[in-house]
Amino acid sequence: NGEAVSSETEMMERQVGQMVRLVDDLLDVSRINRGKIELRKDQVELASAVNHAVEAARTLVQCMEHDLTVTLPPLPIYLNADPTRLAQVLDNLLSNACKFTDKGGRIWLTVEQEGKQAVIRVRDNGIGIAADQLPRIFDMFMQVDTSLERSVSGLGIGLTLAKNLVEMHDGTLEVHSAGAGQGSEFVV
Repeated sequence: NGEAVSSETEMMERQVGQMVRLVDDLLDVSRINRGKIELRKDQVELASAVNHAVEAARTLVQCMEHDLTVTLPPLPIYLNADPTRLAQVLDNLLSNACKFTDKGGRIWLTVEQEGKQAVIRVRDNGIGIAADQLPRIFDMFMQVDTSLERSVSGLGIGLTLAKNLVEMHDGTLEVHSAGAGQGSEFVV
């Protein structure tokens, strides 16, 4: 049956894509730890970087039937940043929100200017993070307890990488969650 083969091919392509991404993320963390990553900073319009990350995450968002709301400020915000690494941070945060939010859930990506700071928030109404896991959420290979046994792929590398890349840009990455079942918010 051609439809079954097409479906299996799409599934295999997604899984290969996930494996490639995991290996790339692991290599990037290793490079950061050895001081081997150099940022290629340029003047970047933040809305453009956000739009690229949203487009990259679109397939996963659609597959999970999530409602993604993107809110950008009325005036452009320009950053001195590495556009590739900025997109990587946003992609990791959006992918995380998708993976840990039940099918049909909600995700909000909001960009604001607070004083001279650009603030990016990725919030979801997903499984949330227990208070005892919050302090370790950015640790290498940390995986939240998914007692519901959801089929979530990942090695616990993405948030470590995102935090390191944000800090290399002289920024911060924080997490907030009211607890299990309460969703989470990551703030850059």
